Parts: sequence; structure tokens; C-alpha cells
Amino acid sequence: MSFLWPSRDDHLCELIEASRRGDRGAFRALYLELYDPVARFASRRVRRREDAEDLVARVFHRLLERLGEFDRRKGTPRMFVLAMARNLVIDHLRAARQEAPIDDLAGVLADESGTPLDALVRGEELRAVREALEELGAEAREVLALRYGDGLKHQEIAELLGLRADAVKQRASRALRELKARLEARAEQDAGKSRGEGVSNAGL
Repeated sequence: MSFLWPSRDDHLCELIEASRRGDRGAFRALYLELYDPVARFASRRVRRREDAEDLVARVFHRLLERLGEFDRRKGTPRMFVLAMARNLVIDHLRAARQEAPIDDLAGVLADESGTPLDALVRGEELRAVREALEELGAEAREVLALRYGDGLKHQEIAELLGLRADAVKQRASRALRELKARLEARAEQDAGKSRGEGVSNAGL
């Protein structure tokens, strides 16, 4: 804890402790603090708004039931609740036999500002990004979504996935390289088609 001013994580930990003791006001404050990241996490991965809203409600119900399981030494409150959200989203998608929507991730990557993806996707059509993402493995897509969609740091992703931070960094770097290579290959392919069509038209 900071001696000058409590950090946000310190504040959330205090709210969890108070909630454990039955302080309803503290849990209400905890809900308000964590609602936005949980809602964004769910809405990016679940197509129907009603399903996403239901998942958010279930996340906070589970949080209330498992307040006693939180251990500050193992991670932050935000990662604690996002881990619950991730598990519930996975269960939902499996039950519905769906994958996390590629379109949503493509939009996040194309619209994201202030990240290394700017130069990569600026000017690319979303269709090309979606198609390239579809060719990536589920593991690579998840790391990209967590890093650039949810804005999590490597250490936070590591906490969420049960990995080392350096392993997460390697996965993210590898996924970016693969995505870039696929986009460049598609661009060259499209350019080749355009040249071929130009030659064909010129011969008419």
C-alpha cells in the first residue's frame, strides 16, 4: 500500500474485505468499480446483448459467493473477477457451441489507438483482418483480445491464464507476427489480382 495515497487495487481489496464482513455498501461500491471492465469483457465475446448482460449478473453473483477465496498474494481484484468472467464466457460459448465472435475482435484491433497494432491495421479493410484472425489459433486470438481488446498488461494476462508473464509476452509477439504476415500475404495476393485484371482489361 502506498504511504501517500491508496492505489486503486488497495481500495478494491479494502472493499472486498468489508464485503466479506457483510458490508452491503462495500459490495455495492465493488460492483460499481468492477462493472465496466466485466461488462466490456463479456460484450466483446458474446454476440447477444441479453446473454452478455446475464453473464455479467452471474459474474457478480459468483463474486459474492467467493469473496472468501480472494488472495491478494495471487493477483489483483480485477483479475480475480475477470477470471470468473472468462470461465463463465467459456462455459456459455461451449453450451452454445460458439467461438468468441471474430468480427468484434477485428473491430477492436482496427479501431485501437496508441498500440503497436496502429501501423499494422491502419488502412486495412476489416474483412481482411477478420479473415486473417480466423486463420489464427484460438490461443493466439485470445491473447490478442486480452492484450489489445481488454487492454490488459502481460502480467495481468499471465494471472488470468495461469502462465508466466514472459510466456504471455512471447505468445502475443508470435500472434502479432503471424497476423502481420497473413495480412501482408493477403495484400500481395490482392495486388496481384488487381495487376492481372489490369493486364486482362488492357488486352480487350
